[in-house]
Amino acid sequence: MFTMVLTAIGGILVARFLGPEITGAFRAYTIPLTYLIFLHLGTWDGLWRQIPYFAGKGDQQKVERIAASAGSFNLVLSGIVSTGFLVCAIYNLIRHDYSGFAGWFSQAINAWSLFYGGYLTSTYRTLNNFVALSKIQAAQAVITFVMVFSLPFLEFYGLCARVALPAIVVVWLYHKFRPLRINYHFNVKELLELIRIGLPLSFWGSLYTSFWVATESTLMFSLAGVIPLGFLSVAVLIREAINTLPRVIRQVFAPRVISSYAQDGSIRGANHRVMWVTVGLVICMVILAFAGTYVLDVFVPYFIPKYIDGIPIMKVCLWFSVVEAALLPINIIFATGKAWLYGRSVLIGIIVFPMATLILIPMVGNELAVVIGSLLGRAARTIAAYIDLVLLTRGESRESGHES
Repeated sequence: MFTMVLTAIGGILVARFLGPEITGAFRAYTIPLTYLIFLHLGTWDGLWRQIPYFAGKGDQQKVERIAASAGSFNLVLSGIVSTGFLVCAIYNLIRHDYSGFAGWFSQAINAWSLFYGGYLTSTYRTLNNFVALSKIQAAQAVITFVMVFSLPFLEFYGLCARVALPAIVVVWLYHKFRPLRINYHFNVKELLELIRIGLPLSFWGSLYTSFWVATESTLMFSLAGVIPLGFLSVAVLIREAINTLPRVIRQVFAPRVISSYAQDGSIRGANHRVMWVTVGLVICMVILAFAGTYVLDVFVPYFIPKYIDGIPIMKVCLWFSVVEAALLPINIIFATGKAWLYGRSVLIGIIVFPMATLILIPMVGNELAVVIGSLLGRAARTIAAYIDLVLLTRGESRESGHES
Protein backbone atom coordinates (compact mmCIF):
# COMPACT_ATOMS: atom_id res chain seq x y z
CA MET A 1 0.00 0.00 0.00
CA PHE A 2 2.87 2.35 0.84
CA THR A 3 4.56 1.62 -2.47
CA MET A 4 1.28 2.05 -4.35
CA VAL A 5 0.60 5.48 -2.82
CA LEU A 6 4.18 6.69 -3.27
CA THR A 7 4.27 5.52 -6.90
CA ALA A 8 0.99 7.28 -7.65
CA ILE A 9 2.14 10.55 -6.08
CA GLY A 10 5.47 10.30 -7.90
CA GLY A 11 3.68 9.80 -11.21
CA ILE A 12 1.55 12.86 -10.57
CA LEU A 13 4.60 14.97 -9.75
CA VAL A 14 6.32 13.80 -12.94
CA ALA A 15 3.31 15.04 -14.87
CA ARG A 16 3.32 18.34 -12.97
CA PHE A 17 6.99 19.04 -13.63
CA LEU A 18 7.25 17.80 -17.24
CA GLY A 19 5.08 18.11 -20.31
CA PRO A 20 3.82 15.16 -22.36
CA GLU A 21 6.37 15.80 -25.11
CA ILE A 22 9.24 15.01 -22.68
CA THR A 23 7.62 12.02 -20.95
CA GLY A 24 6.59 10.65 -24.33
CA ALA A 25 10.13 11.05 -25.73
CA PHE A 26 11.57 9.13 -22.77
CA ARG A 27 8.97 6.38 -22.98
CA ALA A 28 10.03 5.74 -26.58
CA TYR A 29 13.46 4.61 -25.29
CA THR A 30 11.82 2.06 -22.98
CA ILE A 31 9.96 0.22 -25.75
CA PRO A 32 12.85 -1.98 -27.06
CA LEU A 33 13.77 -3.36 -23.62
CA THR A 34 10.11 -4.11 -22.96
CA TYR A 35 10.00 -6.24 -26.10
CA LEU A 36 13.27 -8.00 -25.14
CA ILE A 37 11.97 -9.43 -21.87
CA PHE A 38 11.22 -12.74 -23.64
CA LEU A 39 14.99 -13.43 -23.78
CA HIS A 40 14.89 -14.90 -20.27
CA LEU A 41 13.40 -17.94 -22.09
CA GLY A 42 10.90 -18.76 -19.39
CA THR A 43 13.42 -19.20 -16.58
CA TRP A 44 11.40 -16.89 -14.32
CA ASP A 45 8.15 -18.69 -15.08
CA GLY A 46 9.87 -22.04 -14.67
CA LEU A 47 11.05 -20.99 -11.21
CA TRP A 48 7.57 -19.73 -10.36
CA ARG A 49 6.19 -23.16 -11.07
CA GLN A 50 9.06 -25.51 -10.16
CA ILE A 51 10.36 -24.05 -6.88
CA PRO A 52 7.06 -24.23 -4.96
CA TYR A 53 6.25 -27.51 -6.71
CA PHE A 54 9.44 -29.28 -5.57
CA ALA A 55 9.39 -27.45 -2.23
CA GLY A 56 5.92 -28.93 -1.72
CA LYS A 57 7.40 -32.35 -2.43
CA GLY A 58 10.30 -31.72 0.00
CA ASP A 59 13.09 -31.88 -2.62
CA GLN A 60 15.33 -28.96 -1.55
CA GLN A 61 18.35 -30.13 -3.58
CA LYS A 62 16.30 -29.95 -6.76
CA VAL A 63 15.20 -26.43 -5.84
CA GLU A 64 18.82 -25.30 -5.41
CA ARG A 65 20.01 -26.91 -8.66
CA ILE A 66 17.39 -25.25 -10.84
CA ALA A 67 17.84 -21.90 -9.06
CA ALA A 68 21.64 -22.02 -9.58
CA SER A 69 21.23 -22.72 -13.30
CA ALA A 70 18.64 -19.98 -13.77
CA GLY A 71 20.78 -17.49 -11.84
CA SER A 72 23.86 -18.02 -13.99
CA PHE A 73 21.80 -17.78 -17.18
CA ASN A 74 20.16 -14.48 -16.17
CA LEU A 75 23.47 -12.97 -15.09
CA VAL A 76 25.00 -13.66 -18.51
CA LEU A 77 21.84 -12.44 -20.25
CA SER A 78 21.91 -9.17 -18.27
CA GLY A 79 25.48 -8.54 -19.42
CA ILE A 80 24.72 -9.24 -23.09
CA VAL A 81 21.61 -7.05 -23.30
CA SER A 82 23.22 -4.27 -21.27
CA THR A 83 26.20 -4.27 -23.65
CA GLY A 84 23.87 -3.89 -26.62
CA PHE A 85 22.25 -0.77 -25.17
CA LEU A 86 25.65 0.55 -24.10
CA VAL A 87 26.81 0.35 -27.73
CA CYS A 88 23.74 2.38 -28.76
CA ALA A 89 24.54 4.94 -26.04
CA ILE A 90 28.17 5.30 -27.12
CA TYR A 91 27.12 5.68 -30.75
CA ASN A 92 24.83 8.57 -29.80
CA LEU A 93 27.55 10.11 -27.65
CA ILE A 94 29.95 10.07 -30.62
CA ARG A 95 27.27 11.85 -32.66
CA HIS A 96 26.88 14.43 -29.84
CA ASP A 97 23.28 13.32 -29.27
CA TYR A 98 23.40 13.60 -25.49
CA SER A 99 19.73 12.88 -24.91
CA GLY A 100 20.08 9.72 -27.00
CA PHE A 101 23.14 8.75 -24.95
CA ALA A 102 21.27 9.26 -21.67
CA GLY A 103 18.17 7.41 -22.90
CA TRP A 104 20.05 4.32 -24.05
CA PHE A 105 22.47 4.34 -21.11
CA SER A 106 19.55 4.29 -18.67
CA GLN A 107 18.24 1.19 -20.43
CA ALA A 108 21.69 -0.44 -20.30
CA ILE A 109 21.55 -0.18 -16.50
CA ASN A 110 17.87 -1.08 -16.32
CA ALA A 111 18.60 -4.35 -18.16
CA TRP A 112 20.33 -5.65 -15.01
CA SER A 113 17.28 -4.82 -12.92
CA LEU A 114 15.03 -6.46 -15.47
CA PHE A 115 16.81 -9.78 -16.04
CA TYR A 116 18.92 -10.49 -12.96
CA GLY A 117 16.44 -8.64 -10.76
CA GLY A 118 13.62 -10.61 -12.38
CA TYR A 119 15.36 -13.88 -11.51
CA LEU A 120 15.95 -12.80 -7.89
CA THR A 121 12.36 -11.63 -7.33
CA SER A 122 11.16 -15.01 -8.58
CA THR A 123 13.16 -16.70 -5.80
CA TYR A 124 11.85 -14.28 -3.16
CA ARG A 125 8.23 -14.86 -4.12
CA THR A 126 8.31 -18.59 -4.62
CA LEU A 127 10.06 -19.11 -1.25
CA ASN A 128 7.58 -16.83 0.56
CA ASN A 129 10.15 -14.13 1.42
CA PHE A 130 7.54 -11.44 0.92
CA VAL A 131 8.57 -9.29 3.90
CA ALA A 132 12.12 -8.84 2.61
CA LEU A 133 10.84 -8.31 -0.93
CA SER A 134 8.36 -5.67 0.22
CA LYS A 135 11.04 -3.77 2.13
CA ILE A 136 13.32 -3.69 -0.91
CA GLN A 137 10.51 -2.57 -3.19
CA ALA A 138 9.54 0.09 -0.66
CA ALA A 139 13.15 1.34 -0.66
CA GLN A 140 13.07 1.44 -4.46
CA ALA A 141 9.81 3.42 -4.35
CA VAL A 142 11.32 5.94 -1.91
CA ILE A 143 14.43 6.51 -4.07
CA THR A 144 12.33 6.82 -7.21
CA PHE A 145 10.01 9.26 -5.46
CA VAL A 146 12.80 11.46 -4.09
CA MET A 147 14.42 11.69 -7.53
CA VAL A 148 11.25 13.19 -8.97
CA PHE A 149 12.31 16.52 -7.47
CA SER A 150 15.30 16.63 -9.82
CA LEU A 151 13.01 16.76 -12.84
CA PRO A 152 12.37 20.55 -12.88
CA PHE A 153 16.15 21.00 -13.26
CA LEU A 154 17.24 17.93 -15.26
CA GLU A 155 14.01 17.29 -17.23
CA PHE A 156 14.66 14.44 -19.72
CA TYR A 157 17.99 13.57 -18.08
CA GLY A 158 16.23 13.42 -14.73
CA LEU A 159 13.84 10.79 -16.11
CA CYS A 160 16.84 8.73 -17.23
CA ALA A 161 18.51 9.01 -13.82
CA ARG A 162 15.20 8.19 -12.11
CA VAL A 163 15.27 4.80 -13.84
CA ALA A 164 18.99 4.07 -13.61
CA LEU A 165 19.85 4.90 -9.99
CA PRO A 166 17.01 2.94 -8.34
CA ALA A 167 17.82 0.02 -10.66
CA ILE A 168 21.39 -0.10 -9.35
CA VAL A 169 20.29 0.07 -5.71
CA VAL A 170 17.50 -2.47 -6.00
CA VAL A 171 19.64 -5.09 -7.76
CA TRP A 172 22.30 -4.72 -5.07
CA LEU A 173 19.67 -5.15 -2.33
CA TYR A 174 18.04 -8.12 -4.07
CA HIS A 175 21.43 -9.81 -4.33
CA LYS A 176 22.56 -8.96 -0.78
CA PHE A 177 19.43 -10.36 0.89
CA ARG A 178 18.68 -13.16 -1.59
CA PRO A 179 16.85 -16.12 0.03
CA LEU A 180 18.90 -18.76 -1.80
CA ARG A 181 22.59 -18.21 -1.06
CA ILE A 182 23.93 -20.59 -3.66
CA ASN A 183 26.81 -20.55 -6.12
CA TYR A 184 25.60 -19.91 -9.64
CA HIS A 185 26.70 -22.43 -12.25
CA PHE A 186 25.40 -23.74 -15.54
CA ASN A 187 23.79 -27.13 -15.28
CA VAL A 188 22.65 -27.75 -18.83
CA LYS A 189 20.25 -30.54 -17.89
CA GLU A 190 18.51 -28.51 -15.17
CA LEU A 191 18.44 -25.36 -17.31
CA LEU A 192 16.89 -27.15 -20.28
CA GLU A 193 14.30 -28.76 -18.02
CA LEU A 194 13.46 -25.36 -16.53
CA ILE A 195 13.18 -23.81 -20.00
CA ARG A 196 11.05 -26.72 -21.20
CA ILE A 197 8.55 -26.03 -18.40
CA GLY A 198 8.89 -22.25 -18.30
CA LEU A 199 9.26 -21.20 -21.94
CA PRO A 200 5.74 -22.17 -23.06
CA LEU A 201 4.29 -20.49 -19.95
CA SER A 202 6.61 -17.50 -20.46
CA PHE A 203 5.59 -17.15 -24.09
CA TRP A 204 2.00 -16.56 -23.10
CA GLY A 205 2.95 -14.57 -20.03
CA SER A 206 5.21 -12.28 -22.04
CA LEU A 207 2.47 -11.75 -24.61
CA TYR A 208 0.15 -10.64 -21.82
CA THR A 209 2.65 -8.41 -20.01
CA SER A 210 5.72 -6.95 -21.72
CA PHE A 211 4.64 -7.47 -25.34
CA TRP A 212 1.17 -6.13 -24.57
CA VAL A 213 2.47 -2.99 -22.81
CA ALA A 214 5.03 -2.34 -25.55
CA THR A 215 2.31 -2.71 -28.18
CA GLU A 216 0.16 -0.15 -26.34
CA SER A 217 3.01 2.36 -26.55
CA THR A 218 3.84 1.47 -30.15
CA LEU A 219 0.23 1.84 -31.30
CA MET A 220 -0.20 5.12 -29.42
CA PHE A 221 3.02 6.52 -30.88
CA SER A 222 2.26 5.41 -34.44
CA LEU A 223 -1.45 6.33 -34.44
CA ALA A 224 -1.42 9.53 -32.36
CA GLY A 225 2.16 10.81 -31.90
CA VAL A 226 4.57 11.67 -29.10
CA ILE A 227 2.28 13.91 -27.00
CA PRO A 228 -0.50 11.28 -26.65
CA LEU A 229 2.28 8.82 -25.83
CA GLY A 230 3.16 11.22 -23.00
CA PHE A 231 -0.48 11.14 -21.84
CA LEU A 232 -0.32 7.35 -21.89
CA SER A 233 2.93 7.28 -19.92
CA VAL A 234 1.32 9.16 -17.00
CA ALA A 235 -1.87 7.09 -17.27
CA VAL A 236 0.24 3.92 -17.11
CA LEU A 237 2.05 5.22 -14.00
CA ILE A 238 -1.32 5.68 -12.30
CA ARG A 239 -2.53 2.31 -13.59
CA GLU A 240 0.56 0.47 -12.35
CA ALA A 241 0.30 2.12 -8.93
CA ILE A 242 -3.32 0.99 -8.50
CA ASN A 243 -2.53 -2.46 -9.91
CA THR A 244 0.08 -2.96 -7.17
CA LEU A 245 -2.45 -4.24 -4.63
CA PRO A 246 -4.15 -6.98 -6.73
CA ARG A 247 -0.81 -7.93 -8.29
CA VAL A 248 0.91 -8.40 -4.92
CA ILE A 249 -2.00 -10.43 -3.56
CA ARG A 250 -1.86 -12.65 -6.65
CA GLN A 251 1.90 -13.13 -6.20
CA VAL A 252 1.40 -14.08 -2.55
CA PHE A 253 -1.23 -16.68 -3.41
CA ALA A 254 0.62 -18.17 -6.41
CA PRO A 255 3.20 -20.30 -4.54
CA ARG A 256 0.56 -21.45 -2.04
CA VAL A 257 -1.78 -22.56 -4.81
CA ILE A 258 1.03 -24.39 -6.64
CA SER A 259 2.22 -26.14 -3.45
CA SER A 260 -1.35 -27.15 -2.64
CA TYR A 261 -1.80 -28.56 -6.14
CA ALA A 262 1.53 -30.44 -5.87
CA GLN A 263 0.40 -32.07 -2.62
CA ASP A 264 -3.13 -33.17 -3.45
CA GLY A 265 -3.57 -32.54 -7.21
CA SER A 266 -6.97 -30.95 -6.61
CA ILE A 267 -8.16 -28.02 -8.70
CA ARG A 268 -11.32 -27.71 -6.64
CA GLY A 269 -9.27 -27.45 -3.45
CA ALA A 270 -7.14 -24.69 -4.97
CA ASN A 271 -10.33 -22.90 -6.04
CA HIS A 272 -11.53 -22.63 -2.46
CA ARG A 273 -8.32 -20.86 -1.49
CA VAL A 274 -8.83 -17.90 -3.81
CA MET A 275 -12.45 -17.43 -4.87
CA TRP A 276 -13.74 -15.37 -1.94
CA VAL A 277 -10.56 -13.33 -1.83
CA THR A 278 -11.10 -12.60 -5.53
CA VAL A 279 -14.68 -11.44 -4.98
CA GLY A 280 -13.64 -9.06 -2.19
CA LEU A 281 -10.69 -7.73 -4.16
CA VAL A 282 -12.76 -7.09 -7.30
CA ILE A 283 -15.35 -5.15 -5.28
CA CYS A 284 -12.60 -3.01 -3.73
CA MET A 285 -11.10 -2.25 -7.14
CA VAL A 286 -14.49 -1.33 -8.63
CA ILE A 287 -15.08 1.15 -5.79
CA LEU A 288 -11.57 2.56 -6.28
CA ALA A 289 -12.11 2.93 -10.04
CA PHE A 290 -15.40 4.79 -9.57
CA ALA A 291 -13.88 7.07 -6.94
CA GLY A 292 -10.81 7.69 -9.10
CA THR A 293 -12.98 8.77 -12.02
CA TYR A 294 -14.36 11.70 -10.01
CA VAL A 295 -11.01 12.53 -8.40
CA LEU A 296 -9.30 12.87 -11.78
CA ASP A 297 -11.80 15.51 -12.95
CA VAL A 298 -10.86 17.70 -10.00
CA PHE A 299 -7.25 16.75 -9.53
CA VAL A 300 -5.75 16.86 -13.04
CA PRO A 301 -6.83 20.42 -14.02
CA TYR A 302 -5.49 21.76 -10.73
CA PHE A 303 -2.25 19.79 -10.26
CA ILE A 304 -1.19 18.69 -13.76
CA PRO A 305 -2.97 21.03 -16.20
CA LYS A 306 -0.64 20.05 -19.06
CA TYR A 307 -2.35 16.65 -19.06
CA ILE A 308 -6.00 17.73 -19.12
CA ASP A 309 -6.42 16.24 -22.60
CA GLY A 310 -5.21 12.92 -21.20
CA ILE A 311 -7.99 12.61 -18.56
CA PRO A 312 -10.12 10.21 -20.69
CA ILE A 313 -7.10 7.89 -21.09
CA MET A 314 -6.45 7.98 -17.34
CA LYS A 315 -10.08 7.15 -16.56
CA VAL A 316 -10.00 4.07 -18.77
CA CYS A 317 -6.73 2.95 -17.17
CA LEU A 318 -8.37 2.95 -13.72
CA TRP A 319 -10.47 -0.06 -14.76
CA PHE A 320 -7.45 -2.22 -15.52
CA SER A 321 -7.18 -2.83 -11.76
CA VAL A 322 -10.58 -4.58 -11.78
CA VAL A 323 -9.36 -7.02 -14.44
CA GLU A 324 -6.09 -7.47 -12.53
CA ALA A 325 -8.05 -8.40 -9.40
CA ALA A 326 -10.23 -10.86 -11.31
CA LEU A 327 -7.11 -12.68 -12.54
CA LEU A 328 -6.33 -14.14 -9.11
CA PRO A 329 -7.84 -17.62 -9.82
CA ILE A 330 -5.69 -17.92 -12.98
CA ASN A 331 -2.90 -19.12 -10.66
CA ILE A 332 -4.74 -22.44 -10.58
CA ILE A 333 -4.34 -22.92 -14.34
CA PHE A 334 -0.67 -21.91 -14.03
CA ALA A 335 -0.22 -24.55 -11.31
CA THR A 336 -1.19 -27.34 -13.70
CA GLY A 337 1.90 -26.57 -15.83
CA LYS A 338 -0.14 -26.98 -19.03
CA ALA A 339 1.12 -24.20 -21.25
CA TRP A 340 -1.57 -24.33 -23.94
CA LEU A 341 -4.32 -24.37 -21.34
CA TYR A 342 -2.77 -21.30 -19.74
CA GLY A 343 -2.06 -19.60 -23.05
CA ARG A 344 -5.16 -19.96 -25.17
CA SER A 345 -7.03 -17.35 -23.15
CA VAL A 346 -4.06 -14.99 -23.68
CA LEU A 347 -4.27 -15.66 -27.41
CA ILE A 348 -7.94 -14.66 -27.37
CA GLY A 349 -7.07 -11.44 -25.56
CA ILE A 350 -4.19 -10.55 -27.88
CA ILE A 351 -6.53 -10.99 -30.86
CA VAL A 352 -9.34 -8.93 -29.32
CA PHE A 353 -6.97 -6.05 -28.43
CA PRO A 354 -6.00 -4.85 -31.96
CA MET A 355 -9.37 -5.79 -33.45
CA ALA A 356 -11.23 -3.72 -30.84
CA THR A 357 -8.77 -0.86 -31.36
CA LEU A 358 -9.39 -0.76 -35.12
CA ILE A 359 -13.16 -0.96 -34.67
CA LEU A 360 -13.17 1.82 -32.05
CA ILE A 361 -10.98 4.33 -33.93
CA PRO A 362 -13.87 5.85 -35.96
CA MET A 363 -16.03 6.02 -32.81
CA VAL A 364 -13.71 7.42 -30.12
CA GLY A 365 -10.52 8.48 -31.92
CA ASN A 366 -7.03 7.02 -32.03
CA GLU A 367 -5.95 7.76 -28.45
CA LEU A 368 -8.96 6.31 -26.62
CA ALA A 369 -9.25 3.41 -29.05
CA VAL A 370 -5.82 2.08 -28.00
CA VAL A 371 -6.52 2.05 -24.25
CA ILE A 372 -10.14 0.86 -24.53
CA GLY A 373 -9.05 -1.84 -26.98
CA SER A 374 -6.35 -2.92 -24.53
CA LEU A 375 -8.86 -3.07 -21.67
CA LEU A 376 -11.34 -5.10 -23.75
CA GLY A 377 -8.55 -7.48 -24.74
CA ARG A 378 -7.61 -8.07 -21.09
CA ALA A 379 -11.26 -8.56 -20.15
CA ALA A 380 -11.67 -11.09 -22.96
CA ARG A 381 -8.59 -12.98 -21.74
CA THR A 382 -10.00 -13.12 -18.20
CA ILE A 383 -13.42 -14.38 -19.31
CA ALA A 384 -11.84 -17.06 -21.50
CA ALA A 385 -9.58 -18.18 -18.61
CA TYR A 386 -12.60 -18.48 -16.30
CA ILE A 387 -14.34 -20.69 -18.85
CA ASP A 388 -11.26 -22.95 -18.93
CA LEU A 389 -11.21 -23.04 -15.13
CA VAL A 390 -14.85 -24.08 -14.97
CA LEU A 391 -14.24 -26.82 -17.53
CA LEU A 392 -11.21 -28.06 -15.54
CA THR A 393 -13.21 -28.20 -12.32
CA ARG A 394 -16.09 -30.05 -13.96
CA GLY A 395 -13.68 -32.52 -15.52
CA GLU A 396 -12.13 -33.19 -12.12
CA SER A 397 -15.59 -33.73 -10.61
CA ARG A 398 -16.49 -36.24 -13.32
CA GLU A 399 -13.24 -38.11 -12.76
CA SER A 400 -13.88 -38.20 -9.02
CA GLY A 401 -17.39 -39.53 -9.69
CA HIS A 402 -16.07 -42.31 -11.91
CA GLU A 403 -13.51 -43.32 -9.28
CA SER A 404 -16.25 -43.45 -6.62
